[in-house]
Amino acid sequence: MKKKWHLKEVDSLTIEKLNSDLNITSLFSRLLINRGILCQKDAKDFFLPTLEKLPNPNLMYGIKKSVDRIIQAVNKNEKIVVYGDFDCDGITSTAILYSFLYSIGANVKAYNPDRLEEGYGINFESIEKLASQGYKLFITTDCGISENQVIEDSKKFKVDFIITDHHTAPENLPDAYSIINPKLEYCKYPFKEICAAGVVFNLIVSLRSSLRDVGFFKNRIEPNLARYLDLVSIGTVADSMPIIGVNRIFVFNGLKEIKNTLRKGLKHLISKKKDKFSIRDISFDIAPKINAAGRVGKASNAVSLLTSDDDNEVEHLAGILQSNNQIRQQIQEKVFNEAEKIAEIKLQKNSDKSSLVLFSQDWHPGVLGIIASRIVKKYGLPCAILSSKDSIAKGSLRTANELNLYTVLEQCSNTLIQFGGHSAAAGVTIYEDKIPEFEDRFESIISNYDFDAGEPLEIDSIVKFSEINMSLISDIEKMEPFGKGNPYPIFISKNVKIESKKVLKDKHLEMYLSQDNCKIRAIWFNFNKSNIDIENIDVVFTLQRDTFRGNNNINLNIIDIEYS
Repeated sequence: MKKKWHLKEVDSLTIEKLNSDLNITSLFSRLLINRGILCQKDAKDFFLPTLEKLPNPNLMYGIKKSVDRIIQAVNKNEKIVVYGDFDCDGITSTAILYSFLYSIGANVKAYNPDRLEEGYGINFESIEKLASQGYKLFITTDCGISENQVIEDSKKFKVDFIITDHHTAPENLPDAYSIINPKLEYCKYPFKEICAAGVVFNLIVSLRSSLRDVGFFKNRIEPNLARYLDLVSIGTVADSMPIIGVNRIFVFNGLKEIKNTLRKGLKHLISKKKDKFSIRDISFDIAPKINAAGRVGKASNAVSLLTSDDDNEVEHLAGILQSNNQIRQQIQEKVFNEAEKIAEIKLQKNSDKSSLVLFSQDWHPGVLGIIASRIVKKYGLPCAILSSKDSIAKGSLRTANELNLYTVLEQCSNTLIQFGGHSAAAGVTIYEDKIPEFEDRFESIISNYDFDAGEPLEIDSIVKFSEINMSLISDIEKMEPFGKGNPYPIFISKNVKIESKKVLKDKHLEMYLSQDNCKIRAIWFNFNKSNIDIENIDVVFTLQRDTFRGNNNINLNIIDIEYS
């Protein structure tokens, strides 16, 4: 899919003011302004994301009522279930809350449903079974905000539900004991885009504070909540939350906790010991292994791995997750190839399509979200990937555009059994025979939106090769951690000459580029082979410090090129 270049525009007076306020270069000012940093206070919050700057968790609606109920359960030794979703955010939030409750002596059990057998959300049969075993308080993590019927039906078991979630709240909320969700209309918590792990972290901060106030820790060890930020950061990154505001605080501090984590299971998941961890380490190393358990295995294994202190159990579970991840990769490639073929057929029949709804009875439900993301990346169209069992299909939706999928699905609700999610990612349940009607309705709604089907490529600034130096690299490194909402800076250099080029491993291109007598090495990973004969180019890239074999050089990582 062709990339659509867009150079961000910044007012020169704003640049000059930030230069003066912070005593930094115009280029560094431009990078910061592009991320909404306009003054000294913004800069201080951005560069010093300390835990003291987290909002008061008690601003979150429902949290005090929930804390009081949990303390009551702890004091009465009631049996508590932490009932979490089966994705990485659900797993990490379950592990956080379970670990904390266990550490204060609660009679607690962690439960994550089986994706294939029990499906997404709260499963009524599992609630019935757990209630028959004497469990009285159910605390959900990363699910429950749309589970009106299950909550209502479960009242006959005389159990209480505390729902902790972060998905878009429906108009009619379930009749639970309490609900904690920053997206509730009347919730005063100032930052809305936190994941389930972030919601649960706020809950345990408030819970510890209340326990401290009543003298609970007088003869007990008080948990250090910073130790939970490793899992909070993993859940935040894995659920594609914007790395700004509260999330930047979580991830900035959480990455340090990952380096020093005491969790034996997490140590097993980390491929390589490092002095410094990044969001990329979570996205491409840690999170996929955790996610794999919920996709093709049992999410409960991942929770146990992250909470166990038994060496033998940890080693055994780590092996299971590694195997799950290998199986997931194999399934994923098979499903993607099949989905890609269906997409090509649909687009050949109608090249003006505004969306893609792809369906098969044979696709593994555990990889549908990944496939939807890859299809969107390739074609630039909002996409739904569906798979069915017993005439009921479930699916994942993704979009790379500024579309609110939840709002779109609200307009398709008469074709759906159930739906939920975020603006850019959602899930649906639908009767198989309703899929054609849903596809037509989805296409009709999407076609009325004005969006560019090309992959957006937001460029921070034009730079000359003469401006690329170690000082610029140091400035960029001060902006870490990078992620959604704080993307790695992207630059463009124009009228660049290719001095030499060499194909590496038949898929990467190494080039030496020059501009005004400045020469620099560049790498284009998985390059577009049709462009290798171009000599004079405009090049879009990121910068990377090259420390391989003791070097301290700068490389360009090419994203795209065009003729000059």
